[in-house]
Amino acid sequence: MTSDMERLECPMCDFTVPMTDEYFLQLHFEQAHTTDSPFVIQDDPESQPPLLPQSPSSKRKHVADTPSSDEEENTVACPEPQCGEVVLLSDYNDHLDYHAAESLSFDEATGKYHSHHSSATMKDPAIARRPDTGLSKDAFLEHNFDTDLPEALKRNESHGRRIKKHSHRKRSNTNSSEKSTLSRSITTFNPFAKLDKTVKPPSKSARLGVSVARTTVRPASANISQKSELGPHAWEDRMPRWLHDQLDAGPKITVVNRIGRDGRLIKQEQVQNETPGIIPILAQLSALDHSVKNAYYCHPSTLHIGKTPKEGGFCGYRNIQMLLSYIQGAKAQGHEEFPGRTPGILKLQDLIERAWDKGINTIGRVQTGGIRDTRKYIGTPEAQAFCLSSEINCAVETFCDSKDHSIEAHESLLAAIERYFLQAAVSDGSNVYKTLLPPIYLQQPGHSLTIVGFERRRDGQCNLVVFDPMYNTSPAMLKLIGRKNIKTARPEVLHAYRRGARQLKKHASFEILMLTATPPLFPAWDV
Repeated sequence: MTSDMERLECPMCDFTVPMTDEYFLQLHFEQAHTTDSPFVIQDDPESQPPLLPQSPSSKRKHVADTPSSDEEENTVACPEPQCGEVVLLSDYNDHLDYHAAESLSFDEATGKYHSHHSSATMKDPAIARRPDTGLSKDAFLEHNFDTDLPEALKRNESHGRRIKKHSHRKRSNTNSSEKSTLSRSITTFNPFAKLDKTVKPPSKSARLGVSVARTTVRPASANISQKSELGPHAWEDRMPRWLHDQLDAGPKITVVNRIGRDGRLIKQEQVQNETPGIIPILAQLSALDHSVKNAYYCHPSTLHIGKTPKEGGFCGYRNIQMLLSYIQGAKAQGHEEFPGRTPGILKLQDLIERAWDKGINTIGRVQTGGIRDTRKYIGTPEAQAFCLSSEINCAVETFCDSKDHSIEAHESLLAAIERYFLQAAVSDGSNVYKTLLPPIYLQQPGHSLTIVGFERRRDGQCNLVVFDPMYNTSPAMLKLIGRKNIKTARPEVLHAYRRGARQLKKHASFEILMLTATPPLFPAWDV
């Protein structure tokens, strides 16, 4: 009998074969641990889209418009038909909560808030007044939301059970081994490196998800890694035509009539996915919240820019647009390059590709295979390349859990954001500091946001105040915009913009990109 020492082991599981049966080990690996094996029986490829991106050798580069969930990756497609996002299972419940917050409205007759979202409905607003303080996640949901899964998931019971199982496990355990990390860190880039004899250009194998040789037994995580780094459409050559046309046309613009302060009729444009004037409202709401000790806000010209219907995961571009809205509104460094409307996603893709043409963060082109007219995820490296190419001064900072886990990444992040705002905080007698600082691009695993403020609570806890491009502005917030004399605290409205330790501690790393030019000094808050 062959001894244990004379057996070959599968690198992915406990399967072993005798030394003389190497072929059977290869066959096992192809069948059990690869997604594009010729030995695996698959459904008709024309009738069913792949669950994972295809390898670069595949002839079929177009990926399905609505990606399926992938248990191995801990991601799931949002069931909301207008969303199109793929989110981490650990963030799934929060994702549905913020969708519910999108439809939050205030009923003047009853004095109660209502959410008309399909996945959650508000119950008792009296209990919902402090969603970001003492109540645990489960207690807050139990008191405020119906947490039954949406009908879109109920139609697939096994899928729903899988989501519940994973999301419960993630919520109940935040050990560093289970935390998500950044797939494409800015630390691998050096935009100021000169191509001399000591610096070699990246090899072709730097393309994310590509194995060095097809004949080599490769980890099953190769395609999974590609998907987590560049998204569910990592291998497509071009986005669908309907989406290209939608992005090319830009958001819908309507003209409404409003009464100005002088009583005259004013024609005002409203852009479908852009909301101005939110930051002054958030500042008032922070001041009215008695649980907030101090709050800080960035320049009020920053727009909240969300998605358009079914566009999916373009959060990196939307956050770049929010930085640009500050630059345009404040007439900050670089505004001459961007007159008129905020440049669209297709234009931003061209500008990032142009930055690569100039030699800035060029490994990004190698890793992604190019981003023009695709739905591949971008991150801090591309945001930095865009800024440097446009001669906009910026700085990048990274935060990771310490090796001994004594300091967690989210703690370092919160401390850095507080320091950022403190540098420009000038007291006017209020506990809310209204600065002229730029907003901050925040990259967390799988998603990016724009930081527009910071709150320190009386119990010592802290919140980031963010604009999240995944979601649009709620009717409740739209009703408040323009008001300068809000008298009643509205924590239900603030909830959509707050990100505290509970949400942030799920991640082991973060990156921020800050605009570093001196902010223009004029009374923006009084305009």
